[in-house]
Amino acid sequence: MWPYKLVLHLLSLVLQKGVNLQTTTPVSSISSIPDISGYWTVSTPRGNIKASKVVFATNGYTTGLLPQFENRVIPIRGICSHITTPNETEINSLLSNTYSIRFDSMRYDYLIPRPDGSIIVGGARHTFGSDPKQWVGVIDDSTLIEPAKTYFDGYMQRHFRGWESSGAQTDQVWTGSM
Repeated sequence: MWPYKLVLHLLSLVLQKGVNLQTTTPVSSISSIPDISGYWTVSTPRGNIKASKVVFATNGYTTGLLPQFENRVIPIRGICSHITTPNETEINSLLSNTYSIRFDSMRYDYLIPRPDGSIIVGGARHTFGSDPKQWVGVIDDSTLIEPAKTYFDGYMQRHFRGWESSGAQTDQVWTGSM
């Protein structure tokens, strides 16, 4: 089952169980203790919601809401790219799986071919890993990790035989907090 189909299947099961899923609804606050009936008050711009359970799906941003997790949930920042070829070529079909490309015990990247022939490549940790200020405890994903921003340029040509004349190029690079 494709991942998105699995997610939709799980979502439909959860909704059938009566879960009230609020999407595109930011939470501005949550009561610090449940009320007498055991319900938490979740405040949103659309009004308050009473919930017996609240799931924080905040990833690296958890400590911004729950400071008690400061030493348990430590955000790290990573970098990723989108690589395209001028035309969907035969070479794109040679990549049919996701890959972890391991250069040594500390250097590895990941590669995910997309149905449209483009490729997602991430990693590059060896270019910035020795400088923890670049990635440990960083939730700002609005700027690129400077030492790694050009790492993905020419990536396919450097690491894959037959890609030398493919015209593959880095289309976009971004960071994310994990």
